Amino acid sequence: MSNKLLVGCFAPFFMAMWVVSGVWSNSTVEAEEPTVVKSADIEESIYIRAVRSQAEKRTLFLEVRGQTAANRMVQVKAEVAGKVVELAGEKGRFVNKGELLCRIAEDSRRAEYRQVLAEYESSKLEYDGFADLNKRGLQSEIVLAKARSALEQSKTRTEDARLALEKTNIVAPFNGVVTDQQVEVGDYLSPGAVCVSLMEVDPMLVSGQIAEKSIGLVSLESQVKIQLITGDSYVGAVSYLGHAPDENTRTYPVEVTIKNKGLVIRTGLTAQMQIPVGAESVHLISPASLVLDDEGSVGVRVVDAAKRARFMPVEVADEDPSGIWVKGLPLEVDLITVGHEEVSEGQLVTVDYSRLGMTGTFP
Repeated sequence: MSNKLLVGCFAPFFMAMWVVSGVWSNSTVEAEEPTVVKSADIEESIYIRAVRSQAEKRTLFLEVRGQTAANRMVQVKAEVAGKVVELAGEKGRFVNKGELLCRIAEDSRRAEYRQVLAEYESSKLEYDGFADLNKRGLQSEIVLAKARSALEQSKTRTEDARLALEKTNIVAPFNGVVTDQQVEVGDYLSPGAVCVSLMEVDPMLVSGQIAEKSIGLVSLESQVKIQLITGDSYVGAVSYLGHAPDENTRTYPVEVTIKNKGLVIRTGLTAQMQIPVGAESVHLISPASLVLDDEGSVGVRVVDAAKRARFMPVEVADEDPSGIWVKGLPLEVDLITVGHEEVSEGQLVTVDYSRLGMTGTFP
């Protein structure tokens, strides 16, 4: 039998067996699906450096720019008329209280004083005599009252004459420096005319302006540090706080009184005042640790208990060469010092508390 004949005979048989096997089978053959291995989501952690910062109780100061000024400045004026016969208060001279500045001619004032003084002594003797007679019942009360009135009038004239004579000597009302000399010997002064201008320079004032939001923090008698433009440092006390603001700047005047021993401080010098405004718990940080949030608020990045970065707003309270003092943070906080600009709010972080190998206060 040929090969073609054999294939033709067995082909129908194998076809039938294949169909039967498919119908009688109890299992269904399905296409195999690929296996998916799902791994747990692992949040990316950012590596940062931080330092555990402890708050310190620190006296805060308000920086106020000002300038030195005289404690008092007056124009010493004549109270009686007359010609200037002596001018002791020369310009630039330091004089003590009661020292002569200008002398006006006495003219007839001394003679007038002597006359009214004699009249007063006569009136006093007359009154004493009437009073003695009155005690013995030999003089009436009316006569005694008239004598008492005459005595008082005489006493008043005597005092007026004494003051007129005394006022021919114009003296310094306080210790100070003569800053201006308006007259010369031979000039005639009428009452109210200026003899010299006198400036009190010990103590000295340092005056400045305080913003309205800070005026309530300053107290009278507070000790203030003063740094003059000359480099000299002083300590004074707040002696005046204004109650009305400048209409243009909305700031309040403040004055600090300082001692001027040796009269070395001149008026008009630029001064920097450090006025204490209370004590607060503050942290010393590097200015580089400051960041801005999305709303533009100034703050720092810290690490919370869950090791996540958080933004905390702060307020700069003071500054010195070692850094800036900020308030608004807890007493203890983990402050991010490296990587604070790369992390976002709530970002998981890996914290390294080791300090960088460099000089300075901060890591």
